[in-house]
Amino acid sequence: MPFTIDFLDGGRVLEWEATADGAVATERDDYTPRFYVAARDPDADLDLTTLQSVYDQHPDVVATETVARRPGFRRDKETVLAVDVAHIDSVTPLARQARQLPDYPVGDLACFNVDFSREFRYCLETGVDPTPASEVSTLRLSVPVTETSNDIYGELSVAGDTVTGSPSELLTAVQAAVDAHDPDILVCSTSEIVSTLHEMATESGVDDFSLSRGPDVDYQQLASRSTYSSYGRVGHSPARYNVPGRAIIDESNTFFYGETNLDGVLDLVSRSKKPIQELAWASIGNVLTAIQICEAYDRGVLVPWNSWRHEFYKPMGTLHDADRGGFIFAPEVGLHENVHELDFSSLYPNIICTRNVSPDVIRCDCHSDREDVPGLGYSICDDRGYLVDVLQPIIDARDEIKAAIRREKERDAPDEDHLAELE
Repeated sequence: MPFTIDFLDGGRVLEWEATADGAVATERDDYTPRFYVAARDPDADLDLTTLQSVYDQHPDVVATETVARRPGFRRDKETVLAVDVAHIDSVTPLARQARQLPDYPVGDLACFNVDFSREFRYCLETGVDPTPASEVSTLRLSVPVTETSNDIYGELSVAGDTVTGSPSELLTAVQAAVDAHDPDILVCSTSEIVSTLHEMATESGVDDFSLSRGPDVDYQQLASRSTYSSYGRVGHSPARYNVPGRAIIDESNTFFYGETNLDGVLDLVSRSKKPIQELAWASIGNVLTAIQICEAYDRGVLVPWNSWRHEFYKPMGTLHDADRGGFIFAPEVGLHENVHELDFSSLYPNIICTRNVSPDVIRCDCHSDREDVPGLGYSICDDRGYLVDVLQPIIDARDEIKAAIRREKERDAPDEDHLAELE
């Protein structure tokens, strides 16, 4: 059960597993990522022979074969082209080529299982559980905000101890802490610490400095810093790095580690198959999508590269009724006594689970004569929707935790440490 996976040159993959005696690396050279190509229209009769011939001649393709898969929850098994790739970084460029062949009009082909994050893809395709089997160790590295814009640090904190001095003195302190703790996880105030420390080592001529457990690679840059816009706001996305043999948690770019702790991160690792490093920088939407992808994978359903399925046609009146959102009651103005508050536990997730609200079963063809949704006339299939299987375990776990908190608080002498862990 590796806690982190490294992808090296030549298609080599290193699985790092935490044990009582330290981390153990297992090298695999037989892993070939796979994506799929199929007809976008289920009624189209497309011959994929030409596409398969093109891929068979490509140096980055290991093998191709036609297999039976479901291109969507509402589609039965169809013949699709499976493409096995030599290196994980070649998946997207190769998938893009399927859209550029003149033999197939634009829009006729669709690619599947393309834009997965690297470690998540590996765990999904190999069946590896990224939940650590043993306790993982951490080491925190942080720099003051005033130092973050500097190319050379003059002060940093190592495992809670502040270190100041020349670059060589700082590097010596960091290396000593890394050697002493041999951490599985580097908790950094910013991931830029990784690149800055190695650049300082190069400038200072400190040849034996490395945060890595691997002998060949000190660190890898996975993504550059960038800006993005969301809901009218512009945000900053910091660069992401990888240190072979260790997971990185960037405190400036993590939601779950900041809102919970390492135990909270590991809980979601077990549910989503996203290893620690990828889980730490993921959003809640990203993690829920990963859990949905796992469910689709178990059901033999492919994940489209770009979602293209439009909504079914509906009259304007139905659209108005369906998309109006929640209803807010306007309170009567004045002073009120004996006011009671009712709170629904996990309101929307519970509605989804108790009413079987899932995109694969709403407006099904097999019950088109029914009107299961009041006011809209939608039918909901009797078959259990996949979204229910995604959400119900999370709802159950949340209820169990809340029940445990209540039981602990009702004790004569509550264990405050245990309460803090649960909360």
